[in-house]
Amino acid sequence: MNEINVSIPYSFFKDLFEDSFKYNLMPTTDERADVCIENVKKYWVLLNSGTRNELIRLSKCYISLNGARKHNVKDFLQWAENNLHKQHQTSTQRPLVDILPVVNLGDKKQ
Repeated sequence: MNEINVSIPYSFFKDLFEDSFKYNLMPTTDERADVCIENVKKYWVLLNSGTRNELIRLSKCYISLNGARKHNVKDFLQWAENNLHKQHQTSTQRPLVDILPVVNLGDKKQ
């Protein structure tokens, strides 16, 4: 599959990611759930604590409904709780111009 890089607001990314997780985890086959869980693990460092907690909550909800069938969801839940506080990767924007030191060229006593 070809990939494209796009720039979207984080809030929109978060909503899409949570919705994708819900859609792919809840009523789907084991294969789709596996792919979904692997994507969450892959992009975990990009997610903030609120999104991580929401994904954990959704996993617990799924397990309470029909978790006896899905061991991969239980494994993911354990992994997510162990990695809950893993460093969140933020992007820092580069200034438009390089920051230069201030030099005072005023009167010098000789």
